[in-house]
Amino acid sequence: MSVSTRTLPAAGSSAAGPRPETSGREAVLAAPVVAVVEGLDQYQGRLVRGMARVLSGRGIPFVVLVNDHEPGRPPSPLLTQAVDHLVPRGAVLSVGTHVEDADPVLSPLSRLDLPVVHLGYAVPGADSVHGDNVTGMRALMTHLLDERGRRRPVLVRGIPHQQDSVEREEVFRSELARRGLQVPDDLVLDGAFSAGCAYREILVLAETRPDIDAVVAANDVSAFGVLAALRTAGLRVPEDVLVTGFDNEPSAELRWPGLTTVDQNLEEQGRVAAELLLARLDGARGPARQVVVPSRLVVRGTTTPGGSFPERLGRATDAARAVRGELARAHPLLRMHRELSYCRSTEDVARVIAAELVRLGVTRCVLAAYDHVGGKAEPSDASATARMVINFRDGSSQPVPGDVHPVSELLPDELHPASSDGFLYLLPLWVPDREVGYVLYEQESGPLDLAWTLRIDVTQALHAVLARQRLEAYAETLRAAVARRAQQLKAEVVGRGITERRLRSINARLQESVKRDGLTQVANRVTLQSFLEHRWDVQAGTGHELALLMVDVDLFKPYNDHYGHVQGDETLRTVARCLHHAVRDPEDLVGRYGGEEFAVVLPRGGLRGAMAVAVRFRRLLAEAAVPHEVSTVAPVVTASIGLAVTRPARDRQSATLVESADLALYQAKLLGRDRLAVADPGTGAIAGRAGGRPAAVPVTSRAESVGSVESACPGAPPTDRNGAALGDRPGTGGLLS
Repeated sequence: MSVSTRTLPAAGSSAAGPRPETSGREAVLAAPVVAVVEGLDQYQGRLVRGMARVLSGRGIPFVVLVNDHEPGRPPSPLLTQAVDHLVPRGAVLSVGTHVEDADPVLSPLSRLDLPVVHLGYAVPGADSVHGDNVTGMRALMTHLLDERGRRRPVLVRGIPHQQDSVEREEVFRSELARRGLQVPDDLVLDGAFSAGCAYREILVLAETRPDIDAVVAANDVSAFGVLAALRTAGLRVPEDVLVTGFDNEPSAELRWPGLTTVDQNLEEQGRVAAELLLARLDGARGPARQVVVPSRLVVRGTTTPGGSFPERLGRATDAARAVRGELARAHPLLRMHRELSYCRSTEDVARVIAAELVRLGVTRCVLAAYDHVGGKAEPSDASATARMVINFRDGSSQPVPGDVHPVSELLPDELHPASSDGFLYLLPLWVPDREVGYVLYEQESGPLDLAWTLRIDVTQALHAVLARQRLEAYAETLRAAVARRAQQLKAEVVGRGITERRLRSINARLQESVKRDGLTQVANRVTLQSFLEHRWDVQAGTGHELALLMVDVDLFKPYNDHYGHVQGDETLRTVARCLHHAVRDPEDLVGRYGGEEFAVVLPRGGLRGAMAVAVRFRRLLAEAAVPHEVSTVAPVVTASIGLAVTRPARDRQSATLVESADLALYQAKLLGRDRLAVADPGTGAIAGRAGGRPAAVPVTSRAESVGSVESACPGAPPTDRNGAALGDRPGTGGLLS
């Protein structure tokens, strides 16, 4: 679903104008068509694939510039440089979420006088293609009001004043008025196109208006929150209440009994936009065209009776097959996510990514990291340089050039001839305070969520590696400074005793600073790993148990998005303090594992002692009561905990204990977050490596005791990164965010 907040100005002309000649070097792709998209989720991905089919049929190179950024953050300067460097022949813009930030991308397109087509929204005076909200919404309302006889429907609208939301609400009201039905104000709710908002609004409404008989959500993501709220309120779908969405997200058919929705025919929109652009490139003249692609109603189980047993069994079988397909597509992404957390060098990052690219449908991939040593580290600087990390092509990794190259040229000289045709995504990789690199890749098939994995997991792994390298370089500089200072002290201070005391103090402070995490002041990951390996070696063969807690702050990205990174940093410090005060044994070590994840190594407490630490930590975190208004788990910040205990042996490595604790943490999230899950002490890490699951031992947030499997905190259920409630998908328990 396109989410634009205002009407864009026209960019480019309606006919192909003069284009500057390529000078100096060959472009990454010879005169390609470029598409600038806001993120690369299921919505944008289907638009892109529709365009790609048309352009590949004409043999026209195609580059997708992925402008994935937070609200208020301008587009990456890399995208502007890419437009200048690629010298495109035309462009398609689909920047629907934060179009107020699109001017830096529109400017070079306007300067080049290119034909431009806007996709997903109407732009006065410019060629544009978008879906038909009106006919799709009318068909949906006819289905509910006439075919299903509903008379008290609720509207969960999207973002106020947003074009799609306004059009869908207008049709909802007009169709009710045409049948002489009123629209009470309390039956029109603000859902903000969000599952969490829709969940809260419907849960409150269900207590005061038990007579509602249908809910019309402005998009599928909101509908997922509606379904979860109705289940919580004890209402059955479709027996008590009918539910509909809009957009026909791929996960709509995975929700039992299947979500009735409106399909906007996104691939057809992409195809029409590409055909419209090609017509302009071929010399078509005339006024700007506004093309509306028809929508269609997709009726599923949320608005239809149960039917006979064979019919219901058939629908359940189809849903199970769809879920199995989703899991198969997601498996390489989950494996990449896990393996990237262990990377300690850029070579490790390259190895992990290359191992999964073929299974993800990627035919070529180039990953570059900005050079923080030889030049500026920001792509906006003309002297910025980058180093190649991955050069993947023809199913295997190819040699990586050793020299740096200018960021403005995207690729080194020797890679340009091999990249003169095809279909590529250009995705900047950034962390909150800086960009760390970019990736160019071609994906012929596989999950569209690959862009999300590259944006989050690969970026964080690369950032951690580069940060570690900078820290080591800084530590070396400090050591050199200490050595120089030592020589000065020996020359200046009379008396060997005074000199030695000063040197010991400086070295102690240096060693302490290297071992601690700069933000939380607990042990950093390098120190944590070294301590775990040391304790493993010490306890191997002794029969003494070694325990590990993996702690992850629940829904921390939404927290950062809502409260900002300054408050997010303070919350991480609060979590670290709670962990520090929860341990009792001086041998225990608390450390920051990375991001919002912490770990506690407990050499002597065994299972009982580790559980006691976990209980104390959860109590301290609950007493801290850090507000978390956007959490679907609890109104305050909570954490999920994975616990693993084993007896170290010399024929195994400490990584097996980490894997078991990580699997237990995964299970804690899967069961609803804000709880403790314990790996099976009889199998431990070996069982987890062989494919087993840790045994979940949920702990309630009030009694701090082991009990039956139940939600640890009342309120909104956990959701995945698409806003879908966990545990809804049949046979899977949901997908983790």
